[in-house]
Amino acid sequence: MKKIKTFFMKNRILLAILLLLALSSWSTVALASANAVVVQSDSVNVRVGPGLSYANMGQVKKGDKLAILDEKNKWYQVRLSGDKIGWVASWLIDNTEVSSATNKVGIVKVPNTTVFKNADANSDVLGTIEQSQKVTIMYQEQDWTQILYSGTAGWVKSSFIQGTDKTSGSTNASDSANSSDNDIKKVTVTQPSTKLRIEPNQNGRVVKTAKVGKQFDYLGKDGKWYKVRDSDGSVGYIASWVVTISGTKSAVKSAATNISEATIVIDPGHGGDDSGAESKKNTYEKNFTLAYAKAIKQQLEKTGARVVLTRSGDDSKSLGQRARLSSKIQADAFISLHFDSSAQANAGSGLTTYYYNKNKDGELADDLNSQLKSLSIGNRGTAQKDLYVLHYNSQPSVLIELGYINSKSDYKYINSAKYKQQVATDVTNGLKEYFK
Repeated sequence: MKKIKTFFMKNRILLAILLLLALSSWSTVALASANAVVVQSDSVNVRVGPGLSYANMGQVKKGDKLAILDEKNKWYQVRLSGDKIGWVASWLIDNTEVSSATNKVGIVKVPNTTVFKNADANSDVLGTIEQSQKVTIMYQEQDWTQILYSGTAGWVKSSFIQGTDKTSGSTNASDSANSSDNDIKKVTVTQPSTKLRIEPNQNGRVVKTAKVGKQFDYLGKDGKWYKVRDSDGSVGYIASWVVTISGTKSAVKSAATNISEATIVIDPGHGGDDSGAESKKNTYEKNFTLAYAKAIKQQLEKTGARVVLTRSGDDSKSLGQRARLSSKIQADAFISLHFDSSAQANAGSGLTTYYYNKNKDGELADDLNSQLKSLSIGNRGTAQKDLYVLHYNSQPSVLIELGYINSKSDYKYINSAKYKQQVATDVTNGLKEYFK
């Protein structure tokens, strides 16, 4: 009889635990879905900004549920799988429940609160938030709270955030990591021969050319362009990627004019599960890019430059993580390393330096390419190409394909220590020229 009672007692406890887990699971799902939209079209483009003129960053399918973060010009800013942030046209989805106005606002309670990539203190750090700043809360689970941070989703310890009764709609809470437009007072030029244009695009007539360190009064923003006024009263538009902004009286640091002052990001392409191209010798691109990155880092550090690698081991990094690192540390140059591969073995050969924006990246590409011409592998020159780590990089950036890994003639150099050291020397010399 005693055994039977014990059996029923254990089962009651087990049922109670299962019920609590079910309720906990339901509440988490309910919170995640409380601010959802449902895709109605067969497929919908997700763009980097609220308009058809912005680049396409992917698609979502019919039936997908998306969490709304913001609304602008009949576009919804939404959170996608993998915590990516993008914009979708409101007329292509069915807003079945609520709008961005129901996103809750929280206040940071702890100085220099760390924002993590995942709900895990061992995950990558996205940055920090100052005490008393307001943040938009997107999601909560147990000890962690997900917030909108620098245009993406980040996680902070729930105990560090004080919830409020306000919503983002009632307070106009904005991304805590970015200065609001009202806070910007000055923009400072960081690139040589920066153009002030009459219209907010690269085809607009040039009003004047500005030197590094030149400051303008901030008047407003149009897409990725700032509307500014010079001390002589002239008004025009300047590209956001060639200036820094300031909301204080303190000076804004200009771009480095000497390599010893520079912060340089070296990005070894691929890594982890992404092995990249494969040679006929069963060696992988990811291993070569890392070895070359370390060789370049070693050479550059002899000049006094600060060098940061996007990965230092065989780990996976998203393209977004790689590009965002430039902005996060205000890098003066970003160089992504890769090795080409042709559809048929031995069908391709040569080295190519790619850039995305001629005004922002062209000088860096030219200076590096001029040094790389001395390498044993033939040089294909520079070329414009829309590559993610360049397109979504706010800093001067290039991607170098250092030869064809599945070419017998190129591979004998790629696999040699001598060629690797030559590349490191040439990249260092190219950067020395760039920062003169």
